[in-house]
Amino acid sequence: MKAAIPTRVATGVYQLGLGFVNVFFVEDDEGGLWLIDAGTEPGAERIGGGLRALGRAPKELRGVVVTHLHGDHVGGLAAVKAHTGAEVWAQAEDAAALREGVRGRTLEPGPGVVRSAIVRALGGRAATSAGDPIAVEHEVADGETLPFGAAALHTPGHTAGHLALLLPRDGGVLFVGDAATNFLRLGVGPIYEDVDEGLRSLRRVAGLQFETALFSHGRPLAPQAAERFRARFSGG
Repeated sequence: MKAAIPTRVATGVYQLGLGFVNVFFVEDDEGGLWLIDAGTEPGAERIGGGLRALGRAPKELRGVVVTHLHGDHVGGLAAVKAHTGAEVWAQAEDAAALREGVRGRTLEPGPGVVRSAIVRALGGRAATSAGDPIAVEHEVADGETLPFGAAALHTPGHTAGHLALLLPRDGGVLFVGDAATNFLRLGVGPIYEDVDEGLRSLRRVAGLQFETALFSHGRPLAPQAAERFRARFSGG
């Protein structure tokens, strides 16, 4: 497998593409390193390669922040924990699911025919998935400031415990998770546990100030990312 090289997307922030999902390394003010999401299980080795490409040793990874419990975000988590000793941070509802080995719950499609087809392909509205239990050492509350300076935003909808993160650098860097996507254009995600909650979360995010938006699925959006969120999501 070709090594994945992290790309600098903001000051002290690096995006690592793992095929169809992105994870992010964030440097804190004390020289430590944090990981946002852990990708799929096969991607764990590439995360290790990303650490090496940044000139970092495994023990320098201080923590992993999980945006939500789906397998493309936590599939590599156990391996990353074992290799680095990093502790895990997640919102309480998804943290409880991770500890029970839950990776997915009942789905609703996002708006549109294509999103409905995606849900059918995933097994329908009752689709669930499971994996090994994963220890979560820290439960994150809405509005909490994480050790590397980002504010945690509880943005339910895609999952009950979905988190977005707002880092006060470079005019604001928003880690969107799966609250939205940016493939051909900025849009809602394909699957939700609660579509209405997800749209409310996007309206909340659209009211914030940030220059750059970083997505688990899709390309970075900058500059004036907040204005583009408001144009797309403020009206619901």
